[in-house]
Amino acid sequence: MLQIVPIENRSQINELFSNYNPREQSWLVSDLRTKFELQQKILARDGQYVDESVLRASDLWKLLLKRLEPRLRLVSDPFARSILRTILDENAEALGVNSSAEDTVFSYIDQMAAVIFHPDGTQKLNEWFTEHPEAKNRWGDWYLRARFCAIQLLEKYNIITSDWITPYLQSFNELERVWDIPLIVDLSGEISRVEAEILRTLSRSIDVIVLEPTPVWRDEFKYLLKPYEDLRAQSSSIMKLQPAAATSKKKEILRFSGMLAEIKNSVGQVRKWLEEGIPADNIAVIAPDIEQYWPVLQAFLKEEGIPVQKDITHKVQSLPSVTRWLATLRAKSGRLSSSDLEISFFEKHESQALRYEDFKALFKSLYVNEDLARNELIHKIYFEQIDLTGPVVRDEFVGKALSFWSSNDTEVVQIVLRELLQNATASTKLIWKEWLSYLESIVAAKEYTLEKGEASGVLVTKLMSAYSEKARHRIFVGLTDEALRARNKTQLSGTDYFDLAKDIGFYLDNPDQSDLAFELKLLAEADSVHDIYCFGGTDLSGTLCSPATFWMCLNEGHTHETLTVPLETRWDEIQYSREGAKRNWIDGRAAEIEHKIQLDLGKADLPLVELKKLPSISASAIETYLECPFIFAAQRYFKLKDIPEVDLDVDHRTRGQLAHALFEKLTQEPMRFDWQVTELEEILDSVRKDKSMLFADERLWLPLRKKHVQLAQRFLDFEKTWRQEYNRTKTLAREKRFEFYLDPKSETLSKDASDGSFRISGSIDRVDTDQDGHLVLLDYKSSAGGISAHGSWLKNSELQLLFYMWVIEKSLMEDLKGEVIGLFYYIFRTFDRKGFRVNDKAGRLYPATRTKDKNATLEAKELYLTEFSKILMATLERIRLGEIRPVPVDTQICTSCEWRRQCRAPHLN
Repeated sequence: MLQIVPIENRSQINELFSNYNPREQSWLVSDLRTKFELQQKILARDGQYVDESVLRASDLWKLLLKRLEPRLRLVSDPFARSILRTILDENAEALGVNSSAEDTVFSYIDQMAAVIFHPDGTQKLNEWFTEHPEAKNRWGDWYLRARFCAIQLLEKYNIITSDWITPYLQSFNELERVWDIPLIVDLSGEISRVEAEILRTLSRSIDVIVLEPTPVWRDEFKYLLKPYEDLRAQSSSIMKLQPAAATSKKKEILRFSGMLAEIKNSVGQVRKWLEEGIPADNIAVIAPDIEQYWPVLQAFLKEEGIPVQKDITHKVQSLPSVTRWLATLRAKSGRLSSSDLEISFFEKHESQALRYEDFKALFKSLYVNEDLARNELIHKIYFEQIDLTGPVVRDEFVGKALSFWSSNDTEVVQIVLRELLQNATASTKLIWKEWLSYLESIVAAKEYTLEKGEASGVLVTKLMSAYSEKARHRIFVGLTDEALRARNKTQLSGTDYFDLAKDIGFYLDNPDQSDLAFELKLLAEADSVHDIYCFGGTDLSGTLCSPATFWMCLNEGHTHETLTVPLETRWDEIQYSREGAKRNWIDGRAAEIEHKIQLDLGKADLPLVELKKLPSISASAIETYLECPFIFAAQRYFKLKDIPEVDLDVDHRTRGQLAHALFEKLTQEPMRFDWQVTELEEILDSVRKDKSMLFADERLWLPLRKKHVQLAQRFLDFEKTWRQEYNRTKTLAREKRFEFYLDPKSETLSKDASDGSFRISGSIDRVDTDQDGHLVLLDYKSSAGGISAHGSWLKNSELQLLFYMWVIEKSLMEDLKGEVIGLFYYIFRTFDRKGFRVNDKAGRLYPATRTKDKNATLEAKELYLTEFSKILMATLERIRLGEIRPVPVDTQICTSCEWRRQCRAPHLN
């Protein structure tokens, strides 16, 4: 017999509960928390209960399925998705889509399950499509794909998910044969049309009492409550309960800047209630999805020392051991990614032999497995790949996966594998990629408990489990439109849902009719003492949120734009009470914050760095410091490296190294001009080997070598012509290294180290001589970009050639003596020489300038040396003092700076 009991207020249920016999009836609820609370209530009244006394609806449907169709295995959504991907790939040609469409197909199965599994569902839908061709064009093919895959999952693989059970059960006529316990159905807004039909069928042999929510505003959710309307029409009687006594409550409607402010205020309010003597289990913090709030909320509550009923859990995927495990499996499976290689490699002892910056340069760009050979150590570890050919049975996958588990903590891996073993049978076969994807989905969803909740603590729960007879002081957070509205992943429009219901009687879950919004309104009318409704303008990531319609309606007569300042929490007090002097702390803290603000604004100088050891200095280091002291500090103090990445596009540094080494070979005296192509190729191959140059693809080397052979030929032709015109030219030194020590205070130069002195080193690309004591210094450049005229060298801090001349003029290289009369950047793309020359010495090693240059004199050279020496000594003194303020000479360089995220330059903050 089917009986309907209208419920205007949840407190009316007490009258029904007084006549409820848990030994002879089952109370059907929608969620686990409500089930637990009802069990405690029965225990307090009767002292005992049986398992069937209180059941979740999902548990009942599972029981019915198990008794009616024992061949079907209930599996999780992730496992069903893994099998679905296999089905899609096997039937890709017929279906017109492959496994990449898995999410869409699965969404259609979920949405259309009531039609798919109904005996006449597809026939009725086809008839409906004839009247609605536009809908057929939009999603008709997707329905057919979803139906095909759903039937395959049930018939071929014998699996089903919990969401598909009730649609599947509607095809059985003997439901009453497998269930004989009278039911009291308390599902509120979480009842579907199919569930209502199952309950009606069961009522033919047992008593079924359905609690129908009948608030005065129920017409707003007419579509959602349609199952109750059907049951009412078929019921034998309608029971009237005593109306609930009218109660008054305090109600607050608050707007906050964001979720964090909501959390702070909620914790402050909970603490305030506790201080007023309200028991913790009489307080509830409720959100549509409490998991969004829980990580931060839990931290605040813990600091307050407030007990909560909710377990403290962590995602399995947050554990480093699990992250490394999955990264290793992906890397060993050929799913190359730089991040996975990094995670899995740097846990190994062998990683100590490879600097992180070198690893990043080698493997940031990956294309195929062969890229692992860029480093011998990496290649050795990952050379043996997992065999991915053919399907793999469950136990083989588990055994292979476990062989890469490196942690001593086996409890976590047991949690993961238990889920896998529960869903997949020993005979289940999937390709390795699908097994790994399924394992990843388990890890993403699984949680492990750190601390059990306290039964007498504050109730922290999601909206659908929020009703409690004890919790009379309630805080509702997260009342945003985004949180309360379901997302539609299919192409069904709102009109389609209503037309399907009206024309053929299939009431599918309509995202426009939110059961969360319904439950919120229902809870708002439940008995309570004090309710607070909160809305935050942004989520924890800063994304803007829009207020829910319900919150806006509550806020009638109030301004929606007024922001509430959250109550203070224990963390605020801790900040105020440092060393027990609140005011002093505030003043000191304010001064500290003010100083940091001044630093960020560039109005205060950063403190000097205390150097334990002076850094080594080169010409490029001086230029870098003058360009930006922070870049110098990143390289010399913090030992950061900006190594070019191994990529399909060969970087400029590699090209430059190749050209420099090539010219070094070709300018060996006596200089030859009859090099053969094969000889040049051998030189380049040798240079590549000596410099350990790596390329993303070996095929990049041949065209690069050919290009440099051509460069070598043009270089030799140019040098031959040049030396014919300036026939006394001879290359005196190539890649000439120097090293000495300099004390900037005394300006003392020495070959030996001493306290307070800098180690100065470098290498001059090339030194030419006319064999009469005159020298020309050459620095190879690939292009003229960024090179100034020599008159602007000091102003633009282009000091490299001046640095080299200063070293030689100070007689710091005993085997390289003479008078420097020329400083040139040798641009090997055009074979131009750009720089400084003494015109009085022209004709020996270079031509005179085409136009009169008043600075091309020996007096100008001496002035350069004097000014350079001043700049060098002043710069070394700044370095010695530890000055590293991020003050770039041009802020434009910050856009391409490798370390801009670590920088505190005012214009970057």
